[in-house]
Amino acid sequence: MSVPASGSVTAPRELAPSDPPDEFDPGWAGLGAALPAGAAMLCVTGSGSADRPGLSMTWHQARNVQSASNRPELPELGLSLARLMKEAEAAPAPARGEGPWEGAYYEVRSWWHHQSTLVRWIRDLFSAGPRPRLVIWDNTAHNIPWELFYHQPSAQSGGPEGWLGELVPVVRWTSVHDGDRVAGYSAAEHVNTGGLLMLEEESLARPTDAFAEYLVEPPHRTVDTFMRRLDRPEDGPFGLVMIRCHGFYSPSGREFSIGGPSLNRLAGYPMKTLRAFTPPVVLNSCSSGQAIEDDRLPDRPVRSFVELFLRQGASAVVAVIGDIDSDHSHEFATRLLRTATDRPVNLAEALREHRRYYYQRIEREPSGSDTPDPEQDYKRFLTSFLYVYYGHPDTTLHLTPPGCGGPEGDGTGGPEEGTAR
Repeated sequence: MSVPASGSVTAPRELAPSDPPDEFDPGWAGLGAALPAGAAMLCVTGSGSADRPGLSMTWHQARNVQSASNRPELPELGLSLARLMKEAEAAPAPARGEGPWEGAYYEVRSWWHHQSTLVRWIRDLFSAGPRPRLVIWDNTAHNIPWELFYHQPSAQSGGPEGWLGELVPVVRWTSVHDGDRVAGYSAAEHVNTGGLLMLEEESLARPTDAFAEYLVEPPHRTVDTFMRRLDRPEDGPFGLVMIRCHGFYSPSGREFSIGGPSLNRLAGYPMKTLRAFTPPVVLNSCSSGQAIEDDRLPDRPVRSFVELFLRQGASAVVAVIGDIDSDHSHEFATRLLRTATDRPVNLAEALREHRRYYYQRIEREPSGSDTPDPEQDYKRFLTSFLYVYYGHPDTTLHLTPPGCGGPEGDGTGGPEEGTAR
């Protein structure tokens, strides 16, 4: 064994840890090293060709790795919540039987019954400990609503029955096109404290609003002026960025847009304040959580507005995976603000609670009962699952009015000492 001049001893090659991969590898066990106890990770990758796209899944739990290549039992492509809701919206009311929204509800519930590998993995998640959490690293553009997996325990496994996204905190991730972040799960736990920096298009603004008391400055009305504001970190700290504007999905980066600018053009803004204060970003816009891919390379990591904001420095992103109406968008935003004011709120848990609120309305008022409009309850339930969370399972937000500090943070939105991992 040789001893370098520095005096350090070189470890034998067979004892040295292997280098992380340069590109995303769904089977790399190092993905799970950043996860808290009790959390599992499902990695989803594309395969095949543009003519015959496929899907593969890899499961990480308790340092064990299991894989399922593209087989008929895996989720069929095209299981998009955005597509399902557009079809329900356009469907005429039937003369008899279930309405289009109730039909969509039971259609998505039946998606998962034949996927025995995924069913087994989710049962393993619930049986492993008292606080199950799931991270789904989806590098495809199929926009599968994993949170709408319907979990039915076996007689042996026991545990709760229901929709995955209302039973447990579900976290999403994607490869971030920033050097090593393409291959590694780079989300870190953050404690975000401070006021609100906001873009809200004029057409979505309301005369009196719950946002006003948290704003660090008046809301911006256009994406371009807001992006220029995000390039001025010297203008003070904040704890949360919220963007409420119209979004339009397209498989092309030239046309996929929120607030007007395309994904390609928005990538030209540095957004330096995100790196300075690392706040979470709420993209409260239609289709802001959907992804696009190069159809010539279906096995490569995708592009999205979520990936862009994570790359530019956001500690976490909440986004929308389809079209959402302005009333639900406003209700979600105000509920999140109120909750995060009372106490530091776990962002993944906040989305779970939002979905559970609408699921409980269906449980209390099942189909066939004497309710004013049961179809709307099914619609609101599916709409609540349009919100998805990208980040770390333990990241929290505590909103405070401008100028108010607090014991939970220093007002910068960055992690406190000892909280980042």
